[in-house]
Amino acid sequence: MTDLLVPMPASIDGVISVHAPRARMIPLVLDSPHSGLRLPAEFRPAVSAEMVRMSADTHVADIFSAAPDHGAALLEALFPRSFLDVNRSLADMDTQMIDGTWPHPVRDSSTARRGMGLIWRKAWGDVPMYDAPLGRVEAEARIQRYWVPYHAALRQLLGGAFAQYRKVWHLNCHSMTDAGHAMSSDGPDASRADICIGDMNGTSAGAEFAALLREYLQAEGFSVAMNKPFRGAELTEAYANPAIHRHSIQLEINRRLYMDEATRERSADYPVFKAAMTRLVAHLAGYVAQETR
Repeated sequence: MTDLLVPMPASIDGVISVHAPRARMIPLVLDSPHSGLRLPAEFRPAVSAEMVRMSADTHVADIFSAAPDHGAALLEALFPRSFLDVNRSLADMDTQMIDGTWPHPVRDSSTARRGMGLIWRKAWGDVPMYDAPLGRVEAEARIQRYWVPYHAALRQLLGGAFAQYRKVWHLNCHSMTDAGHAMSSDGPDASRADICIGDMNGTSAGAEFAALLREYLQAEGFSVAMNKPFRGAELTEAYANPAIHRHSIQLEINRRLYMDEATRERSADYPVFKAAMTRLVAHLAGYVAQETR
């Protein structure tokens, strides 16, 4: 392996935190786009901060915080996903959110229809996030301040690693509720595995990478589902091209394994689960190092 030859993106206060490799850099990048809990000053929801944070991937960035010790970069968002969801395309804007006409391209988005588009219309369940639509200028400014820097940083991390090694592996880290709910694609009360691996039904990562993850996690004793209920979204799809060795997988970990979903506090199992995820990262790092030797 070689030392880092490309610059790391800079952290931005209140927006993103970039954790550079603390060991020799390998082309493995992790990101946690939904673990942010800080409510921006310009965020004026009609619900409590506690309800805003219900959708957050609380603790996920910490669970994978050892990644830089193994030569991987780690990117995390610091703001709530429901304020601005970087795992959505810009075309996933829910136009019901906007006061007046939204002048930018949109698509028929299932997430926007459920109130979970680029800017969330619902806080949780059927509870509205706002008591009035947002102005176009405000929404555009939110995109420029939060969505654009996150994607720019991830592109730089992935692109820099790929430029140096001609290969890159990306693990997009999330958490999921223990069961489906009113806003989820699998519907209320759907049972879920311990961990879901999403590879866009085999199109965002090579089969070997997905199998490596699945087999290792199963050997650790976890139940694993492929692409159910989450197959991946914008961050998995936008920067992947396994045909040229750009692999991206969305990893969803079940919150019951490490936290109390009602209080959001870490459970007694938290240290054991975090240690298991640290071993997973070390295993992936070993694989990546071998593949790029």
